[in-house]
Amino acid sequence: MIRSRLTHLLKKSPLARFIIIPAAFLLFLGILFSINLITNKKPELLSLDPAIGGPGEVIRIHGKNFGSDNKKGWIKIAGDRLSANTVLEWDATTIMIVLPETIQDGLVYVNTGAGKSNPLIFANKSNIPIKNIAQASVGVPRIKEFSNPRIETGKRLIIYGKNFGLARDDSQVLFTWKIDPALPLSTQNRISQASIACSETSFDYEFWSDQEIRVRVPDGAGSGNVFIKTLRGLSNGEQVQIVNQPGEKLYTEQRTYTVSLNVDITDVTAGDGNMFLLRIPRPVTTAAQRNIEITRSDPTPYLENYRGTILHQFENLRSGKTLSVSHTFLVTAYGIQTEILANQVRPYTDTDSPLYLMYTASDPAVPSNNADILIKASEIIGKEKNPYRRAKLIYTWITDSITYKEHDDPNRSVIEALSEQTGSAWDMAILFTALCRASGIPAIPIAGMVVDANRESRVHWWAEFYLENFGWVPVDPALGTGNPFPTAQENPTEWYFGNMDPYHIVFDRGWTDQKPMTQKSRVVQRSRSYAFQPIWEESGGNLEKYTSFWGDPRITGVY
Repeated sequence: MIRSRLTHLLKKSPLARFIIIPAAFLLFLGILFSINLITNKKPELLSLDPAIGGPGEVIRIHGKNFGSDNKKGWIKIAGDRLSANTVLEWDATTIMIVLPETIQDGLVYVNTGAGKSNPLIFANKSNIPIKNIAQASVGVPRIKEFSNPRIETGKRLIIYGKNFGLARDDSQVLFTWKIDPALPLSTQNRISQASIACSETSFDYEFWSDQEIRVRVPDGAGSGNVFIKTLRGLSNGEQVQIVNQPGEKLYTEQRTYTVSLNVDITDVTAGDGNMFLLRIPRPVTTAAQRNIEITRSDPTPYLENYRGTILHQFENLRSGKTLSVSHTFLVTAYGIQTEILANQVRPYTDTDSPLYLMYTASDPAVPSNNADILIKASEIIGKEKNPYRRAKLIYTWITDSITYKEHDDPNRSVIEALSEQTGSAWDMAILFTALCRASGIPAIPIAGMVVDANRESRVHWWAEFYLENFGWVPVDPALGTGNPFPTAQENPTEWYFGNMDPYHIVFDRGWTDQKPMTQKSRVVQRSRSYAFQPIWEESGGNLEKYTSFWGDPRITGVY
């Protein structure tokens, strides 16, 4: 009956036809749109398995709304769209891909006809210290012999044996550490306490296979046993003798610190589909800084060690939301004392080594190729050829000529400090490093914190330079002038060239090259802070604005 009335109305009334027919069409479109929303939702990523991998490895992307196949979909990692032949499986909740040879760190997105997913972070395992558990059944490593049991610091040592593992992964080569014999060692883990591992930042690891390892003798190593430490256990110890050193270095006077830091994010204005990353510096392991632990993290980070930082990832921040991130570290620092015989220091012969090439080159933190730096370096060193004496001339010029002064402009260049002959600890450390590099001396600036006699801490900068057959030599030009506070040293200018107290805590050694996770993200760098890294914050998508507050690291306990 209703149908016949409606038919009659449509035949007799033009107005009814004008209203009802478009309304019915709109209703039909609405139904189609609703069906489309239900059946074509944007893809949603839940997890990567694993989140860390390398070329040729398979990862699974778990989530929702991927569709039944990849005819209309694709995947992007670090801004690069993967080819279709990398996809092994694709269904509504799981995608399986094989990683290409060119894979880089970055954000993972899945795109379908319904839109673009939220991002997840993928990390290339070559940049992450991870453990390989696949070879756990292999026997304990065993050292048979060395290429040369009498060797200099920094020179190549070839270790022959078996069961070293096909790749290094988390394994280490341990040398005897030149610690003051008067310092007590625990009866537990005595070998680990009295040993020092080869360093990645000094390019000590050159080659690793199951039966042969090639390493450089690390800074801080002394004559004694060498061990191989792998997941399967600790090898036998074999003796090496460190020879031809132009002096002595000893690690003395231990202090253990509890260090806390926090970051607060406020005043967030954001819409759906945003991403925010924090890269928080963490204390680094050096010959004089050991046993580093993260004792508390709130919230739990995405990665505890990503290129020397703690990586946090947040998605879909809401306007008005406040974020607080905090970490607590346990750090043990040692003092360094050196006695160097200048007449026994020789010019550099291994000038093609990665260490020499890296730490004599200009970088974004150290403008050693600047014309003013080159001219001043030549003026300071004159005809001196001895690397140790050159470094001492540079240090003396800085402590004599640069007036200590804090400047308000965080972007003030070190070239201005050179021109005006005023600067802070940052300026002095960077100037020393740049002038050394310009003089052919490997050098590196160090960022971190220093603790005064009242256990008050502040952000600080100092440096090290490298001598062949000896290793790294510490210098603190600012404390050498009695700034930013006086120390207990009778002659600080002399003492802080070649020696270091245990009141320095290292967060970064030199420029850390980093890239953003996506090409279109916005990054924030913090100048003159406790690390030299170029990226501290990274945001993308509909995150319009926010305010960040980074508290300086602070000492909350001394032991």
